[in-house]
Amino acid sequence: MDYNYSLIQSELRNKICHDCLNQELIGLQDEQEKLLQLLRLCTLFGESNSILIIEPPASGKTMLIRSAINKLRDTEDVADKYSQVNLNGLIQVDDKLALISIGEQLGVEDVRDRSIKSFGETFAYILESYKNGNPKKGSIIFILDVFDLFTRHRNQALLYNLFEVCQSAKVSVLVIGVTCRLDVLELLEKRVKSRFSHRQIYLLYAPSFDQYVAVFKSLLKIEGKGHKPSQTKSWNNHIEKLANDGSVNDILRRLFDYSKDLRLLKNLLVTPVCLIHESHPNIVPDDIIKSCKHIVKDYTVLLLQGVSVLELSLIIAMKHLSDKRRTTTFTFEMVYQEYMQFILYKSQLVEKFPKPVIFKAYERLIDMALIKPTNHPHKRLQKEYWQMSLLVQPTQIAEALQKYPNCPTSVMQWALNPIHS
Repeated sequence: MDYNYSLIQSELRNKICHDCLNQELIGLQDEQEKLLQLLRLCTLFGESNSILIIEPPASGKTMLIRSAINKLRDTEDVADKYSQVNLNGLIQVDDKLALISIGEQLGVEDVRDRSIKSFGETFAYILESYKNGNPKKGSIIFILDVFDLFTRHRNQALLYNLFEVCQSAKVSVLVIGVTCRLDVLELLEKRVKSRFSHRQIYLLYAPSFDQYVAVFKSLLKIEGKGHKPSQTKSWNNHIEKLANDGSVNDILRRLFDYSKDLRLLKNLLVTPVCLIHESHPNIVPDDIIKSCKHIVKDYTVLLLQGVSVLELSLIIAMKHLSDKRRTTTFTFEMVYQEYMQFILYKSQLVEKFPKPVIFKAYERLIDMALIKPTNHPHKRLQKEYWQMSLLVQPTQIAEALQKYPNCPTSVMQWALNPIHS
């Protein structure tokens, strides 16, 4: 199939890297409709309002707001009827910076030069200047990201004036606050809280695995624009097959169990999309596997690569103990005996350590949380006899051995072939 690869790349990059507004919201349709209704009331009928969107990190609030505004533009002729002001509590750390930013975004450039003492007068001047300079654009949408940080401003002047305007008929405004704090209303002063509409949207939605896979497919599928119908159908059918591939499905399940954050899923797809070319026309499972290895690091494996050869040898001894005895628990004395068998067998090739040094290495493994007590040991019980369990999987040990710098051959062989007594 003769695809336009640059066009496909451009379309998929737009979806992945720029929060494409045409991307379908999954599981947030009701919240989108609620926000869209307030946007229509503000831009079409001049009704002022305020709302808080409360959500855990990476729950889709940015996509929700952008998609609602985009849907409003698609369904109504409002392109010239409103202006949008974006504020962030991490950037506009005081009211002066917030005022300057509002003025710049609304096209009022002399805010810095004004010597008006009152915050309210300056804010009123900005709104009046905007209204006189833009008679057709009667509405303003204020989006306050990290809303809770604005409550720390002196006297909460910004929030007070924004909510005060919501109750006046001077300019129609919609104030959208975004925060992760459930107790945000308790942070508002009484005079500010009384002017807030108390409308709230809680984004407590967690996608199912099937919905997660649906997002994966929607990010990689192409629209019909610029492509022949047969090309679009062929590409999208290939993506369906890719999503149903066993190895790809395993990776998606692993990512889903690790974090339901869609940003991680997008990071996974960046490299495969960049590889699309005439010589590499399709995204294949191998691309997804390689990308996963780059973005999802196994920190246990990384930790094992930094331990000493002695500590690594003790980990291998614990693994062999579990295999031989078919038990997940052991003591230091058991590990020591297993390790000494290896030393006796490879006495010419391995450096020998006294027992206190070996025990010190054993304690360090406890400190690194690679092994842990199976229950709370008695205070009088010596650490050598604590029942311990290994927190490292055999696959992680094998991967760490492959990447371990200058790992002795004898240790590598012992890991693969245990010594039988």
